[in-house]
This record gives sequence, C-alpha cells and structure tokens, in this order.
Amino acid sequence: MVDDVKKDLDEQRHIWSTKGCTIMTDGWTDRRNRTLLNFLVSSAGGTVFIKSIDASAHCKNATYLCEQIEEVIEDVGEENVVQVVTDNAANYVAAGKLLITN
Repeated sequence: MVDDVKKDLDEQRHIWSTKGCTIMTDGWTDRRNRTLLNFLVSSAGGTVFIKSIDASAHCKNATYLCEQIEEVIEDVGEENVVQVVTDNAANYVAAGKLLITN
C-alpha cells in the first residue's frame, strides 16, 4: 500500500510540475480545544491531503501560519504553486500578505 501511495503521489507531483496546483489550508478546533491545521494540494489530477499539524501549543498568528504555509510551498515546489487558498480569518489574510512580501 505504501508503494502505491508513493506512486500516486509521484504522478500528482508530475501533474503539479506541468499544470500547476493550488495549496489549500484551513484551521479548526476540536472538542478538546486543540487547534489543527490541514493542508491539501489540488490540481488537474485531483486533491491530495499533504499533512495536518497540531498547532495547539502555538499562537495561530500570521507569522506562524505563514511559516507553515511556506513549508508546504517548499515541499510542493514554489514554481508549481499557482495560488494558496485559506479561510478569510484575519490571521490568514495577514499570513497571505506576509507570503507575498517574502
């Protein structure tokens, strides 16, 4: 199964390099008041879950969010990213502005 998932992800990465992709992120709080950040990549080949971060121990401010998004951009390949989609909370808007200036 692991080999199949790696093969599928390699195919997705090829699509990202030829057609581009969108990084999507959203944060939410579970019933135990833990803050979780989810990251997905969407492209012509479909949507792939990249990772989830337990951000409970961190302040979910613009700087922290920007750092986490930048890590995903680096993993995906900056040259492949067409856009980043987040929710419209003020901290995500500020993180987007930081991304543009970095």
